[in-house]
Amino acid sequence: MPKTGATRYQKFLKSEKSKTKLKSKKDLPKGTNITKTNFKVKKIVIKEQLKKHGETEALSTRKLNVKELLSRLNHFNTHNRTEALHGLKEVISSHPEVLEHNLGELIHGITPLVLNIEKVVRHESLKVLHLLLSNADIVRIEPFFDVMCTYLRSAMTHIDGRIQEDSLLFLDTLLVCTPKKVAQDFHKIIPNFLDMISKLRVDSKPGRTLTVNLGSQITSVKWRVKVLHRLKDYLNQFVKYNNINDHKEQVMETTRAFDTTKMNYYPLFNQSYIQTCSVSCFSSRNTQESVPIDEVEKFRVYVDTLMPLLFETWLEVCPPVNSEKNIETVVSEDAASLLKQILAVISLIWSLIKHFNLKNPSSNIQHEFSQKYRQSYLQHFVRSFPYVTNIRSKQRNVSNSPFEDLITDPKLVEQNLEICHLFIVLNPLINVKNQHKDIQYILNYIEKIFNQNTHDNVNDVIVKILHTLFSNDVNNWTRSLSVMNTLFEKIIWAYFNKNMTSYLKQQIFSLLCKISLNDKLGHFHECDKYNTWLKNLPDILLGEETKVNKNIGKFTKN
Repeated sequence: MPKTGATRYQKFLKSEKSKTKLKSKKDLPKGTNITKTNFKVKKIVIKEQLKKHGETEALSTRKLNVKELLSRLNHFNTHNRTEALHGLKEVISSHPEVLEHNLGELIHGITPLVLNIEKVVRHESLKVLHLLLSNADIVRIEPFFDVMCTYLRSAMTHIDGRIQEDSLLFLDTLLVCTPKKVAQDFHKIIPNFLDMISKLRVDSKPGRTLTVNLGSQITSVKWRVKVLHRLKDYLNQFVKYNNINDHKEQVMETTRAFDTTKMNYYPLFNQSYIQTCSVSCFSSRNTQESVPIDEVEKFRVYVDTLMPLLFETWLEVCPPVNSEKNIETVVSEDAASLLKQILAVISLIWSLIKHFNLKNPSSNIQHEFSQKYRQSYLQHFVRSFPYVTNIRSKQRNVSNSPFEDLITDPKLVEQNLEICHLFIVLNPLINVKNQHKDIQYILNYIEKIFNQNTHDNVNDVIVKILHTLFSNDVNNWTRSLSVMNTLFEKIIWAYFNKNMTSYLKQQIFSLLCKISLNDKLGHFHECDKYNTWLKNLPDILLGEETKVNKNIGKFTKN
């Protein structure tokens, strides 16, 4: 039968009785159950916040010193980090003396922000670093440069494309403020450029292949222009650091024999012993790296990796080869910018190749480079030569890209002349009979530009080409008069041209003197035009232009 309400109530009473009952204590005496309020209170004091700043202490507009601003760089809020960077910029600008005592803390606190996920934080940190490096002494920066170089390499190879793009701005800052220190770490930084435009192939296909920026806001062409532009600047600093353009003779020591028939002159000191050797007080950190670096072999590896990438980069944007040589190849403006950077990189590589060949002649790196890449260079660049472009008429804000080179010449004269120059240096032993068309095509373009009244920068490229052609070492270009006869006569004619600038006349005069002093170029001395210049040489040296001008008419008639 179901349980009734009375039965449930009885069971409830039974369970309540079975519970343990607590006996209550006696009531407290009267007056003792009152809350006491006679406790003591101490003030909470944060000394750092209430500490007064000194009258001469460097403070920002928000009355914060350097340590307080550095502590806010690690704040989770983006706005606070940005405000701290603004404050550091104010302090460094108004009180440069803070760098004497806080340089290490500033570099260690600001440099990691170049890897920050927020764009505004990265850009502000680069501005502060530029200001810091511009006001600090390079000797004091040296102990902390490894920190900046490490973060630079991390940014260049970062998985985030935006951080990679801003790493180029970081490199620009270092190239402007600390060019020698960046050049010293050449072998550490140069491989990262390859990672920015290419990736390793699979194991079955060794080497590298170009990458495509599918998730980026800029095209692959513009991205490669940016990377190659910084690579050009970096190689240029490495060339300056090694004083490559100053070396006119071989670096290796030569043996001289004593000649009893004439006076013998010998230097009192060996040049390699009297050169300035700068030893840093922090050089002990490299004591573990006792293994010498073979620069020639390392550079050979870089070149063998980079040159095919440069050819592939141009192959992607270059139009098909024209069947007729007289037709100019029209390329886009982005392709023209890419062509400019590629040619500049190849030209700097060639300068470094010559330097390492002089430094270590047994490596034979110059001859191997010419033999390996001259055919590829001919196929990719010379076959479609010359190039022109169409410059867009819309206004562009140049201030947003101060490190970029803009194309201003639609005829691309400088780039086309650089193509001619590289073709000449890569083919010193050119086959005159088999490559007669290529030779005439190159020389005809040089003659065409040489006859025009061009700017000084174009004239510099032309003079560089002429000095390369009429070098001390006679090659197949100058072995006979048949190849260079027409261009040689144009050079002499240009010297007597009234419209020619004085600067270019001086350059031509230096070239003609170089030819006259070279006995190996005796066949050029028999040229009628050259003899006419030689007859007028006394009047030229004496500055009697009237007599020279009288002979111009006879010279042009002949």
